[in-house]
Amino acid sequence: MKRRPIPLSIAAEVLFLSDHTCCICRTRRKDVQLHHIDGDKRHHNRLNLAVVCLDCHSLVTGSRGLGRSYVPAEVRLFKRSWEEQVLATRKIHKPIKRYQKELISQIDLIVCEILACRKSNPRVEELLQLLWEIHLWRGSPAVDGKIIEGLHHLALMSGLGSSHLAPMVAEKLWEMCFHYVGPDKVKMDAQAMKKVIECIEALETLGSFNCEFGHGRNASKVIPRQLEHFLEIGIWYSRRRIVDAVITAYNKGLEACLEDGKLTFALGRKHIRDSARRMLSLLRREKAKWRPQQRRLEQILAD
Repeated sequence: MKRRPIPLSIAAEVLFLSDHTCCICRTRRKDVQLHHIDGDKRHHNRLNLAVVCLDCHSLVTGSRGLGRSYVPAEVRLFKRSWEEQVLATRKIHKPIKRYQKELISQIDLIVCEILACRKSNPRVEELLQLLWEIHLWRGSPAVDGKIIEGLHHLALMSGLGSSHLAPMVAEKLWEMCFHYVGPDKVKMDAQAMKKVIECIEALETLGSFNCEFGHGRNASKVIPRQLEHFLEIGIWYSRRRIVDAVITAYNKGLEACLEDGKLTFALGRKHIRDSARRMLSLLRREKAKWRPQQRRLEQILAD
């Protein structure tokens, strides 16, 4: 089957966010390519595309003999760190309070329009992208809080008859926080951590409702993948509350796959348990301070 090329709109956005510059070496005016981070040439999601120069592309995809190539997780870190730096240098103007109130009202209307769209309407993805762009270009604690509140509402509704929304909402919840690449690059204060926790709680709602009511096959795979990203943030920043929130979301999702002790959504249970195993392996490689969280995951997997 012929491979579908990267849509021009997605390619343009990725190149713009990286300032048409390799995210690894960051040397300007070099020829660049778009690299599929997970190796799947059909996966054209913006978060899976990194801008790399020809030299660095060979370090990502080529065999290095005794040396080590860049692994996907490493490329994701380079991408997020560089895009955050580019955004900071552009000095995006933040809206005044009066304009923020208008933006917040607009966010409510966007969420209502998403809920009114039919399943096959491509407008849904466009509107979700609009929410993320408002966060990117006009984000503030108040505006971001309203967007997360709207996504939480969409998470609730997606499990009550709009299961097609679930994977898209899950990805947008992660995109609200994907710029947290580590304390050496981006600081996380109490307000920022509250935002991360709220996104995880929305994912918990999304996952639980999908397992209990929606039974969306794609969503059952996408939601745990986003939870893994959040758990990695918790480890990077040594924030137990974040790691605990992710583990709670795993537990709630597994509980929702059962009804009166009987398994009702086997695929959802499988994807959550596979994800929990991967995260347990990650925690075991970290310091001993994560032992309580390791025990929680071990207990979840033992049940």
